[in-house]
Amino acid sequence: MDKTARRESILHGGIQVLATKGLGGLTHRAVDQQANLPQGSSSYYFPKKVNLLIAVSEFLAAQLEEDCVELQVAFSQLTAEHGLDAAKDLFVQELLDYLGTSRHLFLARIELTLAAAHNPELVGVGEKLTTAARRPIAFFLKLISNGKEDGPIETCSGLIDGITLMHAIGQGPKPTADQISAVFHSLL
Repeated sequence: MDKTARRESILHGGIQVLATKGLGGLTHRAVDQQANLPQGSSSYYFPKKVNLLIAVSEFLAAQLEEDCVELQVAFSQLTAEHGLDAAKDLFVQELLDYLGTSRHLFLARIELTLAAAHNPELVGVGEKLTTAARRPIAFFLKLISNGKEDGPIETCSGLIDGITLMHAIGQGPKPTADQISAVFHSLL
């Protein structure tokens, strides 16, 4: 395994450990075990835990941004080919599917955001992750809002993000298509 692949395995392992064991369970040893790497691998790349947390947060933000770009392309194509209603349906379905397949990303994001709230070395991590996570929601809301100001879009984006986060942490039911659509219609 080359250095780039090893580093990426460590970062994926960090996300998984945060999602399953929380910040308290994130150790270099736990990340090495999760990534199936020899002990000491993660500490070689990230000597301090804070270095590992920063790298994992940057990696997670990049993943969220990549997912956003894919969704933006799909929304734009579907809107052009089949209209806005088809794009709305796609967005709702993608969001609900994402909740199931990417719960670990939600949980890691929450852990990193909470860590940033208490650790001055992690300043900006929470905002960066929240912005990256809400970007596809805001993009879609702008697409369907016919040029509304950013204030209502930010509010609706926050509502959808909150509903999905509550479900991801086990504190709320899985959102329904009707709930997500109700947020859309409040904007329109």
